[in-house]
Amino acid sequence: MISPSFLHLPYLAIAYAYPRLRQDQSWSYQQALANSLLKALLRNYTVLHIEWPLSLKPRRESQRFVLIEPANPPLYTGVLLDQEVKPETIGSTWYPDPYSSDVPLPEGRHVILHLHGGSYIMGDGRTASCQYLAVTLLDHTPADYLLCPQYRLAGPPNRRFPAQLQDAVSAYSYLIHTLRIPASRIVVSGDSSGGHLALALLRYIVEFDNKVLLPAPKCSLLWSPWCDVPAAINTGIWSHSSNYKTEYIPGCFPAWGAKRFLSNIEISEKVRPYVAPIRDPFIVPSPVLVVTGDREVLFQDHKKLAEDFQALVKDDSLVELFVEHRVPHDVLMIGWIMGFRAEARECAIKAGKFISQVTPRP
Repeated sequence: MISPSFLHLPYLAIAYAYPRLRQDQSWSYQQALANSLLKALLRNYTVLHIEWPLSLKPRRESQRFVLIEPANPPLYTGVLLDQEVKPETIGSTWYPDPYSSDVPLPEGRHVILHLHGGSYIMGDGRTASCQYLAVTLLDHTPADYLLCPQYRLAGPPNRRFPAQLQDAVSAYSYLIHTLRIPASRIVVSGDSSGGHLALALLRYIVEFDNKVLLPAPKCSLLWSPWCDVPAAINTGIWSHSSNYKTEYIPGCFPAWGAKRFLSNIEISEKVRPYVAPIRDPFIVPSPVLVVTGDREVLFQDHKKLAEDFQALVKDDSLVELFVEHRVPHDVLMIGWIMGFRAEARECAIKAGKFISQVTPRP
């Protein structure tokens, strides 16, 4: 199936006046046109191989932007040890303001560590791209603060896997060891590729197996998580999905991200579980909520991911699946762009209830 280009948009702007010609007849005119516009934008972003600029300067985020140094070396072991890729200083943005260890969190309140999406080739966690997501989460969950790390985007030579996971460990360690926030008050969250990264962080916590140095978070929220990075290189799998018509992401976008993320690494038995978690389920260290839309290409992957993880422990409460109807990929990120604000809000409310219902495990 051919993705819309900018040349198609004038025609589509007229065609979508008729509901039967929209990707989903229940969608509004704005939703249909925004879907095609996003698809064209991402297609051109990929074709032009645009590099998303990252900076360690505060810019408009001012005091909300902080630098996070690499954690203590012993925290980087196993899959994180690499001859070319080493931990580096990263930036991170706080919402709504920086957390202060001088003011303890009120009882029942939390800090969210959110890992942004963008196929590992786009995004930085700053206000321009993550403000809507951050505000929506903070408004509808029992969290007072949200930290969004500016992890390294994928690319050669030192920004391929495991660079992003190294940065996630650095950010998580910063909350626990530098700011001394109890892990029981931390919620790990991630959308799209950030959901993939959050799942990798959970796996690493399990394999690291040290509850003092790297304890498990209270729970985790996976928003439309990328479940199989290597498989995305084959654009045919993506474009032949029954949901491709209602998906705003063209197959070339995750394919390019996957190629840069994997680069020249060998997908060994040690690496594969981290890059393709759907093929290697594991017992998560604390409860996980998977949020998906039934109009996204990855919908079936999300169902399988949740079912396979649940089957390991025969406990649906440890891994829960929430399906929002009528929405494509990552509604929490694009709700304001595509006109799915109400649906994004419902998903955030569900996440808030999930966090509140999680009880400490032995």
